[in-house]
Amino acid sequence: MHRSGTSAIARCLRALGPYLGDNFLNPEPDNPTGFWEDKGIFDINERVLAAFGISWTDVCLIERFRFGEPRIAELQREAVDYLRGAFEPHALWAFKDPRTVRLLPFWGGVLDELGRDVSYLIVIRSPRSVALSLLRRQGTDPATAHRLWLVHMVPYLSDVAGKPFVVVDYDSFLREPREQLARIARALNLPASAAAAPSEIDRLAAEFLDYGLRHSRFSRFDFDDGSDVSRLTGEAYLWLYELACDRIEPGTSPFWPVWAGIRMRLEQLERARAIPS
Repeated sequence: MHRSGTSAIARCLRALGPYLGDNFLNPEPDNPTGFWEDKGIFDINERVLAAFGISWTDVCLIERFRFGEPRIAELQREAVDYLRGAFEPHALWAFKDPRTVRLLPFWGGVLDELGRDVSYLIVIRSPRSVALSLLRRQGTDPATAHRLWLVHMVPYLSDVAGKPFVVVDYDSFLREPREQLARIARALNLPASAAAAPSEIDRLAAEFLDYGLRHSRFSRFDFDDGSDVSRLTGEAYLWLYELACDRIEPGTSPFWPVWAGIRMRLEQLERARAIPS
């Protein structure tokens, strides 16, 4: 989800070896150390959302069948060509854009076409911190911010089931960047040589990961339970936090069945919202 620390973690991921591109979006006042998002990937995601008639700030669900529409198939072919030209020459590469988690069926098809072994790094942050950041950045009210968190994180996360993936909590990363980077390297089976970059990691920990960049600090249990939306957001986040702390393993725990139930409840909330009162 946006405003979750994905930029900081993507920058640090580069210390482990993956090529992230060389044509990044420019830094902005609200993200002074850069977004670390490839402009081509960003443009593709924006065009996919536009083909669905939405922007990233819309809180509607995207039905899976819509990813089979002809315009989306055309954009998938463009994405395959773009990755082949911009990233495939590199043995180990990655890209970051918060829109991707909402569009996983699209990118799953693209990466299947490339025939690559794919791993996923899922970054989470307290939804209350995300909501406060969105309020400060663009005046988004908390209820809308929680819905936005849900429609990004919940619907298609199950598409990573059965693939290597790791969940990283932003606040935990800021507290212990070296340990979290080592955890990422282990979970995603990055080459030993790529993981052995202590001088770069030390520099990032000292300079890039300025603890002052984290403008809000909420406990993982600090949730407003005054609405069905905020309660569901809190529950979903806490399950992801269990994965981020390695307290549960997705292959040997009830995580995916529980997640299916969370998605069902989100769909029910969306149907109720769509019914005029």
